[in-house]
Amino acid sequence: MTSAGLLVARKLAVTNRAFMAVDDATGDPIGLDDIDTRAGWLLDLITESGAELLGRLWRPTTFDTLAAGRDRTARRLPLQGNAVAARLGWTPHYPDGVYVPSRVGRVVTGQVVATLRTLAHRDRAIIALAARFDPESGHLAPQMKEDVDVPAAFARGVYRQLVAWARRHAQDNGGQTVSTSVSRLRVTDMQAVPGFARIARLAAADKQLAHLAANDTDLVLTVTMPTCPNPAHRADWRRVRLTAAIPPHLRDRPITQWHLPTLEIDHRGLLWRCAITELVPATNADTATRAVGVDWSPATLGAAAVVAEIADGLVSDFHGWTYDDRGLGIKLARLQIEGQMLHRKAARLRQLAATAPARVRVQLESKISAWTVTAQLWGPNGEGSIGSWHSTSPVRPPITRLPQERRQLEWRTSPPWSRGGMGGSTTTVPHSPPAARPPTRSLTLRLGPVSR
Repeated sequence: MTSAGLLVARKLAVTNRAFMAVDDATGDPIGLDDIDTRAGWLLDLITESGAELLGRLWRPTTFDTLAAGRDRTARRLPLQGNAVAARLGWTPHYPDGVYVPSRVGRVVTGQVVATLRTLAHRDRAIIALAARFDPESGHLAPQMKEDVDVPAAFARGVYRQLVAWARRHAQDNGGQTVSTSVSRLRVTDMQAVPGFARIARLAAADKQLAHLAANDTDLVLTVTMPTCPNPAHRADWRRVRLTAAIPPHLRDRPITQWHLPTLEIDHRGLLWRCAITELVPATNADTATRAVGVDWSPATLGAAAVVAEIADGLVSDFHGWTYDDRGLGIKLARLQIEGQMLHRKAARLRQLAATAPARVRVQLESKISAWTVTAQLWGPNGEGSIGSWHSTSPVRPPITRLPQERRQLEWRTSPPWSRGGMGGSTTTVPHSPPAARPPTRSLTLRLGPVSR
């Protein structure tokens, strides 16, 4: 399956934590609890300024500029997010009397532009589908050749947003639809300003803010952190050296580069999310003998199965595996059901409140607000980075051998919960055809939902 002598670069992510910290200037040791506190102050400054900048840029003209890919002088926008913000004059604001280095501002603008670029795809999808959406019937007109092509799975989410928007505005207008304005909808009309993650992507900064060095066993991260919650001067920022151990399974691998990590605070303290680049043998799909299919969804967090080729043909035990993040699968399923029930109860109360007396309406609206907040809190939460793969079937079925003439294998996941919803992924492993090739056939594996 590998080509002899050919190596390609591959990137992957690992997590790590520091076991030692010292002051870069004096060499004095610093407690890890103090490092967690300083890192929290840094993340607070980044989060507050990033949320403020994202709110200022939350307007249609921002997405028009990102979609065009040009600045005011028709120059092409750079790829780096912080360079885009500098070109367009998007600068973060900080509280009065607080001094923040410009390198930290690069981290802020890099994260803001990354968020806006991601939502620019949804903005284009909303523009394309809103032109075909009929708010009176709630249906989409057939797609024409000149229409922008939107992936089906993505279009379903946008369609649900359009239906919710039409219902909300119909209630505000006394049951009358507003078909004249639906064609001018943008992402800023459909949803509120998104939340800003409490993280620090150090990759957007230069060596004056952060630097990462690696030896055979350790990683040394030198980063500038504040010494107080509201630094007022340059002296309130000091460089610290954090040392973390390289995981044993990575020490003998051909890693060519360790990239600057993304910092965040979890229940155990400061967490590094590092990306590495390593050299691996180049794969040749024409000689592949094994296919692995993975399907992702909010219900299962991941499902996988394997099919292999042996001398007698293709073989699989149809033994699916699902990823359960510390048992969150069952908990998320239960919370989703309870959240949906609260949404239905709130929708029913909205109907009753429309014709209720003023005093009763106030009481009903109070209940609706409380239930809506609770349902949102019970929504899916994908936190955590520790999990394990579990089998979907308690009893291992017998091995099934397939005929030798099946020369092409198509592995496709299409579990019951994805019908009419999220589609599965497909991996095709071709084989060399014989002199007289029989008709192509395929094997489809269907994985069930998480066992409860």
